[in-house]
Amino acid sequence: MKRILPATVLCLAASLAARGAPDPDAATAALREGNAAYEQGAFAAADSAYARAEAAGAADARLHYNRGNALFRLGRLGPAILQYEKARVLAPADADIRHNLEFARSRTRDKIPEPPENVVMRAFGSLQASYAPRTGEWLAYGLFAAGFLALAAGLFLGPLARVFTTLAAVACFGALLLFAPLLVHKVRRHEQAARAVVLEDAADLYSGPGTGYELLFRVHEGTTFTVTGREGEWLAVTLPDGRGGFVRAALVGEV
Repeated sequence: MKRILPATVLCLAASLAARGAPDPDAATAALREGNAAYEQGAFAAADSAYARAEAAGAADARLHYNRGNALFRLGRLGPAILQYEKARVLAPADADIRHNLEFARSRTRDKIPEPPENVVMRAFGSLQASYAPRTGEWLAYGLFAAGFLALAAGLFLGPLARVFTTLAAVACFGALLLFAPLLVHKVRRHEQAARAVVLEDAADLYSGPGTGYELLFRVHEGTTFTVTGREGEWLAVTLPDGRGGFVRAALVGEV
């Protein structure tokens, strides 16, 4: 279990200012309070402070990461995994977040294997997980802008320089053509693959949205689903091994 990262305060302040949060000063103060409480071993107080920061409008990866650490120390495995999952959405390439999420998952009661992947699919999955959708969008914009500027610059330069700017533009647009399908796939997968984590000691899955349907199986705290639909107070979910059913929304936390 890796420690909290106090540098979150600076990142949080910037993100709150950009998002126009209702009370950024209160959120930043609550985060500092949470970090201080965590360092003193007062994990319940730290979790309470982090919750106040989140309620004030904070949505920073390190806030969720730090809160996950506090919850893990309190023995609340499901809520801790939920916070790590939220942190990973915002910073998918962060090694600390990935490490703590994997460590927490290793403590869950249900050991559900994921379908085996070949080398190509594993490499593709690692590449897709290395950046957030928003980061990919900015990269695509940057490649397009760089290619356009290179072409425009060539109009005002000599023949030799024009060759280099043309090559630079071709490289940028070529990279964009290769990257665009990956980005589209990631964005669609991100939109469709909402996740939920079991927060209670156990949760029953039924064949339909209600206890009158057949009870299929039971899972336990920390188990993570992919959410495929919603019917009232019930979520349609699937596990990594392909099994699925309906679970009460009140028993899980949605990422």
